[in-house]
Amino acid sequence: MKNKLPHPIDPSAMYRARDCARFYSIGLSTWWSWIKSGKARRGIKIGPQTTVWEGAYLLELKQKLIREGQG
Repeated sequence: MKNKLPHPIDPSAMYRARDCARFYSIGLSTWWSWIKSGKARRGIKIGPQTTVWEGAYLLELKQKLIREGQG
């Protein structure tokens, strides 16, 4: 399937915002809200309209969210 995110996340790969949202099963606007609020960090700008996040960071954030949920 073209829009399916590869699992597991490759820590050395770079992922665009839509992939990040899909990974967390949230909407794209929610992902950008997380960035704005500081829940997730800003990505790496690689072009005027292209921002990416490292797979390792996505996995790290997932573990953090899980820990906070069990808090």
